[in-house]
Amino acid sequence: MNTERIGKTIGTLAAALATLALGAACAPAAHLTFDVRPENRTMLIPGPGDGTIQIQVVAPDVPAIRTDRPRLNLALVIDRSGSMAEARKLDFVKTAAHQLVDMMGPDDILSIVAYDQRVQVPWPSRPVGRNREDLHRIVAGLYPGGSTFLSGGLEEGFRQAKAGRRRGTLNRVLLLSDGLANVGVTHPGDLRERAADMAERGISVSTFGVGNRFDEELMTMVAGGGGGTYRYLGDPERIVAALASEFHTASRTAASEVEIIIRLKRDCRFGSVLGRDWRRDGDAYVIRLGDLSAGERRTVFANLNVAGDRPGLREVGEVAIRYRDPATSKVVTASAQAVSLELVRDERRFREGFDRSVQEKKAVAESSVLVQEAARLADRGKKAEAKEMLGKAAAGLAAAPASPAVRAEMDHANRYKNSLDEMGDMNSEPAKAAQKAIKYRAYETLQQR
Repeated sequence: MNTERIGKTIGTLAAALATLALGAACAPAAHLTFDVRPENRTMLIPGPGDGTIQIQVVAPDVPAIRTDRPRLNLALVIDRSGSMAEARKLDFVKTAAHQLVDMMGPDDILSIVAYDQRVQVPWPSRPVGRNREDLHRIVAGLYPGGSTFLSGGLEEGFRQAKAGRRRGTLNRVLLLSDGLANVGVTHPGDLRERAADMAERGISVSTFGVGNRFDEELMTMVAGGGGGTYRYLGDPERIVAALASEFHTASRTAASEVEIIIRLKRDCRFGSVLGRDWRRDGDAYVIRLGDLSAGERRTVFANLNVAGDRPGLREVGEVAIRYRDPATSKVVTASAQAVSLELVRDERRFREGFDRSVQEKKAVAESSVLVQEAARLADRGKKAEAKEMLGKAAAGLAAAPASPAVRAEMDHANRYKNSLDEMGDMNSEPAKAAQKAIKYRAYETLQQR
């Protein structure tokens, strides 16, 4: 890659990262809409009582752009461990940070956290003001160090964002890392819970995995718990590809802290959510979606169990959405939609009750979950088990109604299955890059953007 091309790539990374941070503040408020559909409007009795509902949340497309955006409160958390010296990764991140400093307004609030085996705060949370030269000097002075105290950097980023939070600010932690957490808290589940706690307090967390050696399970779980996004940045070319969609959508955020709220009737039980985090909150089941940009949609599949032995219409529960209006900072709760199923004894009526569109989308999402699990097995050298998992994915897709999306997912699963033996040593750089790309594709598919 020549110098000019590298410069353009760095500039694109910087602009994309800045838009991710700043864009949430720029779009006008818009009322979200949502639609709830059962995979099958009937339920066969007697039977196991298992069913799935599809929930689609849509932010209306709004072409206008606000100029009087709320203040941004950003904590930029940068991994400066020793491995960041490889392939000029830290140089790319520093250049992006320089550009971000230039794009922020004087009233915006910024903090910079850097970590290796120690955590440093070279710029505590405060307005940018007239301090750009000092900020550029701090960014330029970052250099690679030792181990990776990721949990410490995340915690400090949260503290800085919390300290900088003001009425009407949009609050976000951006975590960039290229390695495995090997100091402090390292379990992905524990870090996800901490990120979820941040999101509950109005501070979202987005993660950026740089290179091919980071733990993407940790990065995806932190982003999922924190109501943000995860991006795989394998190399300069991949950086541009990974942030392209974020560059467009984040500049027009229509709603933040979006959540789906499900409440069920007596004798109806909540099962799981396909490929997403959820939590119990009193009598409700809450699925966090994070921020939605104008024109963006998210699709979620929730599994339920309904008890009953009498034919007839059965009210299962209701679904609502809750979000924060970025223009007013007010929390909006949309009117709930009731969910009902008809319990039938006629197998023909049951077979006719399926919604083909929901079936297709669900089959693709289920396949993505299985592909992710297959990739994790392959990472551990369990290629036979991975192939078996991919066979299950292909079988599930074959049973679904045919569609271009189903066929494309089946082709992908079969190609991956056939390529496993060709990868050879799973610790080689080509194999790691291929595995990261496969898991990232599955993650993106599950987000159903």
